[in-house]
Amino acid sequence: MGSLLKKLVERRQLASARYFLWARNARRDAKATREFSRQSGIPLVDIWESPILQKFSGKMLFILGSGSSVNDLTASQFAHIANNQSIGVNFWYFHDFVPNVFSFDGGKVDTGHQDISRTLRRMGQLFDRKSIIDSRPKILYLRPLNSDSKFLVPVPTSLKSERWVSARANFISRDRLVLKSDLRLILKKIAGHSTPSAVLPDNGSSVVRMIFLGLAQGYKDIVLTGVDLDNRPHFWASEKYVRRYKDYVELFAAPSGEMHETTQATDRPLGNVEFLALLANVMAEEGAGRLWVSSAESRLSAFLPQYLWPRPAGDSAVSKESV
Repeated sequence: MGSLLKKLVERRQLASARYFLWARNARRDAKATREFSRQSGIPLVDIWESPILQKFSGKMLFILGSGSSVNDLTASQFAHIANNQSIGVNFWYFHDFVPNVFSFDGGKVDTGHQDISRTLRRMGQLFDRKSIIDSRPKILYLRPLNSDSKFLVPVPTSLKSERWVSARANFISRDRLVLKSDLRLILKKIAGHSTPSAVLPDNGSSVVRMIFLGLAQGYKDIVLTGVDLDNRPHFWASEKYVRRYKDYVELFAAPSGEMHETTQATDRPLGNVEFLALLANVMAEEGAGRLWVSSAESRLSAFLPQYLWPRPAGDSAVSKESV
């Protein structure tokens, strides 16, 4: 984009022009994803109509990330998640809890591995666990890097009928106030089913895409769980997982002492902490839904309301949410 055009597009009043550019990019990615779908045999998703999440009134949607706060969750809390709907992002399949949906960012691989296909085939072997196969989770892939299927985590044959592939498009502006108006417009477009049907709005983050998927599928309350966005190691770095899946954990070991990559605005409009705080604010203002954070350990807890877990069975003071 030329410098003059960029300056013009960054004007707050030109939300429609920025949406036009976003939609153009979205259609391009949808076209590439449609071709990948044809070649791979994985159906192209319709973010509103594909039966990914159960559409029961009153259900919460839990988006399960890889933060270390996951290891603080209790059995009763996981039982509560199981009574609602959940999406496990990227390497969630290390965990014992089987969500309703697994979401994979096909481009999220360590290119230092000599043979990506072989590495991901090994990782995909974890899907052969009986608990996963018996649960028949849905699987949503992001179109992989360069539309190369070697970047997809493979799944057992019995789960292949439950797969879809999606496209994505990042927002245009890097200005917080301008982006706020763009989020307001995109939420209205999604509510009106008028964005390209295979495309999830993006900020270079699986969690962001899954929030928009949840909104498109009719969910109003979305709880971010294990979305810590800090410098602690991922949950699978704990002794339990290192002991159980040592060979697998070593393939994609999570560096500690570094902030989560999505917190940086290097190749995305805003760092993810700021973006999610802004999105939550716009969702609330527009009546589109509410974002909650499940752990006070998350950096998002400074911006998002704390989700109040129901008390264990036997305690009469049961509440679903904080107010």
